Amino acid sequence: MPKLLQAQQALASLVNHLTTAIVLLNARMEIVALNLAAENLFRVSQHQMQLEPISNLLSLDPLLKQQLEHSSTHQQSFTSRDIQIQQANGRRLSVDLSVTSVDEQGSLALEIQPLERVKRLTQEARMTTQQQASSNLVRNLAHEIKNPLGGIRGAAQLLQRELNPSLHEFTDIIISEADRLRDLVDRLVGPQRQTQKQRCNIHQILDKIDQLLRAEAGDRVRLIRDYDPSLPELLIDANQMTQVCLNVGRNALQALMEHQVSGGQISLKTRAVRRFTIGHTCHRLVCCVSISDNGPGINADLKEDIFFPLVTHRAQGTGLGLSIAQSLIQQHQGLIECDSQNGQTCFNIYLPMEKLP
Repeated sequence: MPKLLQAQQALASLVNHLTTAIVLLNARMEIVALNLAAENLFRVSQHQMQLEPISNLLSLDPLLKQQLEHSSTHQQSFTSRDIQIQQANGRRLSVDLSVTSVDEQGSLALEIQPLERVKRLTQEARMTTQQQASSNLVRNLAHEIKNPLGGIRGAAQLLQRELNPSLHEFTDIIISEADRLRDLVDRLVGPQRQTQKQRCNIHQILDKIDQLLRAEAGDRVRLIRDYDPSLPELLIDANQMTQVCLNVGRNALQALMEHQVSGGQISLKTRAVRRFTIGHTCHRLVCCVSISDNGPGINADLKEDIFFPLVTHRAQGTGLGLSIAQSLIQQHQGLIECDSQNGQTCFNIYLPMEKLP
């Protein structure tokens, strides 16, 4: 008996560690159990939904309801690919759904794989590959630009010594423009300093961002803080993370002010997310920092490329802030994503809570 109990506990632990959402129903279409992935997906707890009818979790269309009842009655399994399901609260999800008959009493196991997650992982892999190719191109280009810039600046300084002081304003322009281009190239290449990680409170960093943005915005934009006080300190480089959040926050502020958005607001929000995959690693717990605004949104044509250098949707933008932010987040084994539509733009920054090499 102890061995059987141990095996059952091991099976329950295995199901809870699956990244696929599992919902167990009895023959009366009542929820018997949810694994952790299902709790996260539907934002409910097993205690809340215990023996509740499935209709309290999902609004089943007539066809899907009929399929579940048929599967329960005849102990048959089925799979539906790329279908839309709707939660009782109205939230819609695109999923792959597999329904398996569990026993002769009509119990069913619903295996739900959100397609958003698969699409996100595919997009993340594509962005990483493109970012690496873009970074290599920019670094090679930067090297080729900096060499002649140094020669131009040096020649202008020598020329200035020989010219009448009344003509120095022209050589000053050459020198200052060469310096400006050198600084631009350095920013294109990106941050060179290695991360210096130590335990930091992410909310202290966001408080600093809040103060800086308030100083720039005055009373024209409202700043909102929505923090999760349960978050522990993170092992991060505070200076680099400040730069990331400031780059994103300033983009939001400038978009609101350039378009003179009435009632403009920026939200700084933190939450803990369980079982989140970054790259090929599934993290038990990650910190999500969300920086959102109610501005005009990002042009659909640019949305896929905003993290590349020199890509910007603002007239006065340089297209470097988000590229640098992504590079710094990658040094923290994290992820930065953007979701934008008219009237709402949100950047989500995901940082692992456990210590990584």
